[in-house]
Amino acid sequence: MTMLYGLGKLAEERQAAYVAEARNDSLSGRRTRVAGPRRPAAAVANVADFAAVCGATAAAHVRRSVAYVIDVVRWPLGPLLYYVTLLLTYHISGRTVVAGMPVAGFLLVGTVGMILWQATLWNGGYAIERERFEGTLPSLLLSPASRSAVVFGYTLASMAVYVIPNVLVLAVLALLSGAHVDVRDPLAAALATLSLAAAASVLGYTLAGLFVLTRRANLLANFLQSPIYLLSGMVVPISSLPGPLRSVARVFPISFGMDALRQTLLLGAGLGQVAPALIRLVVASTALAAVGTWLLRRVEHVAKSGAELDVI
Repeated sequence: MTMLYGLGKLAEERQAAYVAEARNDSLSGRRTRVAGPRRPAAAVANVADFAAVCGATAAAHVRRSVAYVIDVVRWPLGPLLYYVTLLLTYHISGRTVVAGMPVAGFLLVGTVGMILWQATLWNGGYAIERERFEGTLPSLLLSPASRSAVVFGYTLASMAVYVIPNVLVLAVLALLSGAHVDVRDPLAAALATLSLAAAASVLGYTLAGLFVLTRRANLLANFLQSPIYLLSGMVVPISSLPGPLRSVARVFPISFGMDALRQTLLLGAGLGQVAPALIRLVVASTALAAVGTWLLRRVEHVAKSGAELDVI
């Protein structure tokens, strides 16, 4: 407790110094940069430090995530029930083919996308908000640790404890429900899978700073779940959406990943056929990553400008 108290006092003293210097500069008309922890862009340059922070964050989050058996048991239930519900809905309506693909396979890939989106939304997207809720945000912002590495560490942990087990259970259910795959280019299928996971991770990274700045993380996260299911083509083909919604859907990198993964897993497409979708995914993800980095810097700027770090 003494050590924690000392760290807390140190953080408070450093914060007070940063705020005082920033205010003095403002009064004197100077625009000197406040000395303090490295910003995310500087920390990323040091790959070793970035990997160390990311790995340590992931390990800690994994230990916390598996601490309760009920959480481990309930994780696969949501996606499985979602898959079964949608499958029954399509069959009851008499549809066996969607966008030229069997319904079971179409929904199988869609549920994989849903699992990735849920994991990155409530882990990577919620990373900084979780630090704020637990009272560790001041220490994080006053430390030299990369904020980006912390966000991706949460995402990496979610892949280990949530995504991989869920996908394995879902694969068993898909076999029982008669879903078939047609993979003719394993490399293309692997790249499409990794690209979809990366796109979901980047979208969660972009939301991490936004959630803290708006102070309405839980409301936004709950609101965004279902619209992304629809706009990313997880439950219905994007081609079936009305014109305006179809245009919005093309902005999300997840939709490009969903399209590429379905083509490689269900239609036997090769790398050349899905390359355009993967290129668009990379471009959209790069743009979102830049926005996410700016938002994290904005969080730090707001905090150091005098806001209470634990309530921003």
